[in-house]
Order: sequence, then C-alpha cells, then structure tokens
Amino acid sequence: MLIRTFVDGLPASRVHRNQATLRSTWIVCLTLLLPVVAEARIVNVQSAASRKAEEGLSAELAGTLLWTTGNTNVLQTSARADVLYLDGPHRTFFTGRIVRAVEDGDTSINSLFEHLRYRRRFVGPLSGETFLQHEYDEFRRLALRALFGLGPRIEFRLVYDWEIAVGSAWMLEFECFRDDGAPDAGEEELNQRWSNYLTVGGEITEGIALSHTFYFQPRFDDFGDHRLLSETAAVLDVKTWLAVKLAFVTAYDSRPPAEVRRLDTSFTTSLLLRM
Repeated sequence: MLIRTFVDGLPASRVHRNQATLRSTWIVCLTLLLPVVAEARIVNVQSAASRKAEEGLSAELAGTLLWTTGNTNVLQTSARADVLYLDGPHRTFFTGRIVRAVEDGDTSINSLFEHLRYRRRFVGPLSGETFLQHEYDEFRRLALRALFGLGPRIEFRLVYDWEIAVGSAWMLEFECFRDDGAPDAGEEELNQRWSNYLTVGGEITEGIALSHTFYFQPRFDDFGDHRLLSETAAVLDVKTWLAVKLAFVTAYDSRPPAEVRRLDTSFTTSLLLRM
C-alpha cells in the first residue's frame, strides 16, 4: 500500500525509473540471500497451474545452462514447458521438466517429470481437482514414481488482490527404486497418501509477484512416513512476454530411499518465456 501510494504521487517518468530500480533491487537482494544447492524432492506446480491468463491456450517455457571447467568440469542443462488451457470454470494444466548434469564425464543428475492437472470451479471459492504424475530421478534412486490424486480446493481473495488457497487430496503413489546394489534396490511400494497444500501469493508492486507454498503429505496408514515442502518464489516481469523467476525450496522426506538424505534445499533462477 505504501509503495503504491508513493508511486501514484510521482510523475510518469520517475514512476518508470523507480519501478525499474525496485525490480533490480529485489533481484539483487534475493540472489544474495538464497543459496544455490541440491534439487528438492516434491515438485510444486501450484503457482504455474494457478497463474492468471486469458481464456484459451497459453504456455511458458524456461531453461537453464550451467557450464564450469577447471578443478571441476560440470555441464548441467534443464528445460521446462508449462501449458495452460482455460475454458470458463475449467482449468487444464500440463508441465514437463527435464534435468541432466554431467560432472567429470559421469552423469550426476538425470531426471524427468510430467504432471497433468484438471481443476473445475464449482460454487464460490470451492473447486475440485484431479491430477496424474510421472517421475524418474536418478539422483534420488527413483526408477519410477507414478501418482494419481483427487480432492477439493478452496480459494479466498485477500486485500490488494492477494489470494490464498488450500487444497487436500487422496493420492495413490507407486514407487520403484533403481536396481543399483543399495539395500532396497529394485523394491516397489504402493501407498496411499494425504496430500495437503497451502499457497498464498500476490503482487507487492506492479511487475513483482511473490508466492509461498507449503505441502504436507503423510501416509494414511502411518503419519510417521511423511513429506514436507516449502517453496518461496518471486517473479519479476521484464516484458509482457519475458520474466525472471527466483525460487527457494526446502523439502524433507522422513523415510527416503536407502543412501538418500532426508533434507534437500534448492535455489533456482529461471527465465520465463510466455506465449
């Protein structure tokens, strides 16, 4: 509110200069505050699946490239495509992501992820959604992870166009671990989980949006086997068709596969191409 009041009282030329300065300041501050570390386990699709868009088909493309030489030779590439289709109360979302990294000639990260979600608004803040997901992650020793889930979602609009949403779903999860010599190599698991999330987001000023999402996924038959995820993200518009996204993620798995750590954190910086 204070930012908007201040900006409204400035001449147009100074408004543009101040908005550009604000964007630059936020990019620098967030980049300095958030560390760059390993990949997280749960993939949060809420911000992308819930983004504002016009009726019909729209898409976002993102990619990163890391190349280092010298003491360590690393080549890491990642790509993501998000497709959203809106038709009245119907919202259909698909995302596909791939990450590959080679360190000193050996593959260190190799993962593939696809997620399809359908959401329908019913009455007032109430919606229903269902989703399918497939995942392969060499780094986490997953040969296959497949999900199916469905449940309700409730959305509320707060002050200054900020929104908060709560979702809860029954989720059927199948996992198969890699046959790599670890104690649980080749094992398969079929579990039913209770997937819950809380997400809040909005614009702090024109062209700068913040969001935070928290997930809690326990097994129905054993709450001691649970997964947590917390993601804070900022999206800074450069052009109508181009944006920068900064995201910091903390993920925890109480019972991960053998030889996989319980806690992961990650910081990513992405360029988003909007179509």
